[in-house]
Formats: sequence, C-alpha cells, structure tokens
Amino acid sequence: MYPISYEADFNPHPNRATTFFRIILAIPWMIVAIFWGLLFYVTHFIAWIAITILGRYPEWLYNFNSGVVRFGVRFSAWLYLQSDVWPPFGLSDDPSYPIRINIPPRAERQSRLKALFRLILALPMLIVSYAVNYIHLWAGVLAWATIVFRGYMPESVNSMMTFCNAFYARVYGYIAFITDDYPPIGPEAAKASAAPAAPAATPEPPAAPAA
Repeated sequence: MYPISYEADFNPHPNRATTFFRIILAIPWMIVAIFWGLLFYVTHFIAWIAITILGRYPEWLYNFNSGVVRFGVRFSAWLYLQSDVWPPFGLSDDPSYPIRINIPPRAERQSRLKALFRLILALPMLIVSYAVNYIHLWAGVLAWATIVFRGYMPESVNSMMTFCNAFYARVYGYIAFITDDYPPIGPEAAKASAAPAAPAATPEPPAAPAA
C-alpha cells in the first residue's frame, strides 16, 4: 500500500444551509490557506536543498510540510462538500475529523537524486491532475445541487471525491518529499489478508457397541 493514504467518512445527509453557502463560509480558510501556502514555498525550497545535500529530511521541516499537505487536502475535501464538519485551521493530525490524511513517519534517509529532480519527475502527475481537477469540480457541482435540492449526498459522487482527494494527497505528498515512492494514479490497492483456513476437524472414532 502507498505510504500516504486518504480516508473519508461518508455522510449521506449533509446540512443544506452550510452546503448552499459553502464558498462564503470558506473565506476564512482560504485566507489561512494563502498564509500556509506562502510559508510552504520557503520550507519546500529549504527541504529540497537539505535532502539534496544531506540525504535526509529535517524533522521540523517534515512535520511542517506534511502538515501543509494535510491542511490543503482536508480543506479541499470540505470545500468540495465531502465533509460537513468545519476543518481545523492547524496542521496537526486529528483522528476524530471525518477527513484523514495518513502520513508515514519520516524516513531516516532519502534519495538525493530523486529529490534533485522531483519537480521534473512529478510533471506527469501534474498533467494528470488537470483531468482530476475537472472530475473533482463536476463532482462538487453534482454534490451541491443534490444536497441543496434533494437533501442527500449520492454515494457515487462521494466515491468520485474520495478518488480525487486520495490522488491529491499522494501527488502533493510526493512533491513535498514526504515519500520517494512514485504516486499511483488509480485507487490504492488494498492488500487482501485472507485468514488461513482452519484445519479440518479430526473425526471422532465411532462409539464402541454396547455389550
């Protein structure tokens, strides 16, 4: 399984009022997103230099940059109506929040070469992201119309959003040097862990005939 994963709790009946005014309600989070984004430009560059030269990700940089990825994906999921719960303004993990971006522990060593050419390596994923953005946009429009006028979130639309947000989490995490593993385009393949079959019971010997 890919090191960065995305989870979203499905809410079939979101609030119509907060859905209708979602863009207006999101203004404070947009301002905070700009603030974190500007800082990320600086910390991402510092991380690129550190990994390229030292071969390791300074822990404080790793925690901050992975937190920005977490905030961005969490906010995007809320903005596009996959969650009805106000997202945190901070960068730390919140297991109780309906949207969860699972980040792996910092690796002790990372590839200098992969870090040096990271943006070039990520170009195919950035091109694919344009198509994913359109899917996400139309999923958001369908979700908004269905929730406002009919009062429910279609499960198929929620699945589309999960696909898009999981893709964003993997690609943004890859760009932020959280992992050196190249992000897959499709949904993550779950590892089937089939339980071993129970051994057949040993048949009991037939009872001895009564004397």
